[in-house]
Amino acid sequence: MLNFKYAVFISTFFVFLLEGLFHYNIGKNSLRNFQFPNKYDLFKIIFILIIFSIINVFVSKLLYEYDKKE
Repeated sequence: MLNFKYAVFISTFFVFLLEGLFHYNIGKNSLRNFQFPNKYDLFKIIFILIIFSIINVFVSKLLYEYDKKE
């Protein structure tokens, strides 16, 4: 079975990666056509997503543990 923290990280990363790609395309071409960002922009998107996915793991774990105590 997949560990809770890994499941949270993977789900957060992939859902928000898709959301980030849509936002990128809205900013570039008003979503008239879908294109992948260049390597530099994709790296920035992925780097930011990794940071916030890790933060989300800690927040989710904290909330999960807090809920178990009550």
